[in-house]
Amino acid sequence: MTTFELFFDLVFVLTITRLTGVLHHEPDVIGLLTVFLILANIWWMYSGYSWLTSHTATSSLGRRALLFVAMGGFLVMAIATPDAFGDDGLAFGLAYLVVVIVHLGMFGRVFEHGAVREMLQIAPYNLGSAALLIIAGFVEGAADWWLWGAAAALHVVLLEVGRYRSFSLPQAHYVERNGVVLIVALGESMVSLGLGLGDEVLTLPVLAAAVLSLALAAALWSLYFVDTDAAAERSLESAPRESVLRIAGLAFSYAFVPLLGGIVMISSGLTEVLAHPLEPLATASAAFIGGGAALYVLGIAAFRQAIGAAGAAVWLASAFAAIACIGTVWLGTATTAIAEVAVVIGILFALVAVAHRRSRHLEAATARAVDGN
Repeated sequence: MTTFELFFDLVFVLTITRLTGVLHHEPDVIGLLTVFLILANIWWMYSGYSWLTSHTATSSLGRRALLFVAMGGFLVMAIATPDAFGDDGLAFGLAYLVVVIVHLGMFGRVFEHGAVREMLQIAPYNLGSAALLIIAGFVEGAADWWLWGAAAALHVVLLEVGRYRSFSLPQAHYVERNGVVLIVALGESMVSLGLGLGDEVLTLPVLAAAVLSLALAAALWSLYFVDTDAAAERSLESAPRESVLRIAGLAFSYAFVPLLGGIVMISSGLTEVLAHPLEPLATASAAFIGGGAALYVLGIAAFRQAIGAAGAAVWLASAFAAIACIGTVWLGTATTAIAEVAVVIGILFALVAVAHRRSRHLEAATARAVDGN
């Protein structure tokens, strides 16, 4: 992982911040749909750059210049996000096209012939998504929604219909790269602390809410990094080459959307928690915290399913935890904001404990198998 890649990921902080702002100002189903359509389209190309930079050195001035252009495209998309379904839709679509073209051009220079040939199979889908988003910038109403949905659907289609046998992947670097992006997104929830506090006097309840917000971010971090990232690396290392793209796509391009979306939802809800820690939450804020945590938990289960590490026990534990998180919505609206956050933290850390125990058992079984050989 290079310092340039870390710098590249900083743009994603603004993306998460702007998506959180969308949800904060439009706390309803329309706001949620807007956030997830924008996130799904941005994340697809962002994960594409994670793949790209896992294969190429970023020390070359020429490559850095192209990546700076791509960063500019992601920056414009982030800035245009709040009104991407309105007056800024065209700017978003054109920036998306720039990102796609730079990605395609750099891919052609870095990869071997077979992978380039297969990338040319992917290119029409990515360019098609960009075209749909540009067209969406000229329309309003239902047509706008359909075009955004179609752009996101193309990403799903290309992974299902293609047969990609020439792609290789530096597994450890790629897993680390995406893990860093998740940490960056969690860091945005810390930014929400400042947004929520504003000019609030630092009373004991406000400080308690701030500490609980940090604990919630720690629980989300632990749920992924306790063993899921290591399981992903093992899965990619052992997978046949023709399966690598599909596994990585399902896990890091698809399942990461509910992870990131859950973080956005939680970040939006936390702003009210910090402003009014001892008061009942508005229904939307309580739903964003409980629902966002539930979505994150189910996203982890889907991620593990994609890498072949989710049995019935994982899904059962995740389902119970998700239902329990959703149940905290009532608590937040009926009692206090910090009560809901505290219970959600307890649920998530209980799931972390289950995952840690599972990881220890797996390590012990592996050690016994090695000793037996």
